[in-house]
Amino acid sequence: MAQAFYEGMFILDSGKFAADPDAAGREVVGIIEKVGGTAVAHRPWEDRKLAYQIGRYRKGLYYLAFFTAESTAVNDIREIVKLNDNIIRHLVLSHDKALFDQMVEMLGGGDAFRHVTEEAPAKPATDKPAEGATESSAEPVTT
Repeated sequence: MAQAFYEGMFILDSGKFAADPDAAGREVVGIIEKVGGTAVAHRPWEDRKLAYQIGRYRKGLYYLAFFTAESTAVNDIREIVKLNDNIIRHLVLSHDKALFDQMVEMLGGGDAFRHVTEEAPAKPATDKPAEGATESSAEPVTT
């Protein structure tokens, strides 16, 4: 089977990882590798209060991971996460390669982020027609 490209968001028990934040990364990467996947990029996203209580949890560490794996690996991840007390919730999304590469580059702070945020400023709109155009030559836009 061909490798697919995935983005995974894992909400972990922040109380267990407060003393050793690197353990959260080892936990998530360990799950990905256990199903035969390869973690391409990963990092903690945010440690925050949950929107609503999930079981006994009111707070969680959001951990973002981009990885490649066989398509059957997603079901295996679901089964492992179900049995793991450290992971409160998870979501895995499939991406095409172009989007996956851009997101991995942005997560690493690469040039892709700079290209998106440092575009040339848009020209301000004016009421005057473009040079050489007349008022009557402007066509209304219909949708």
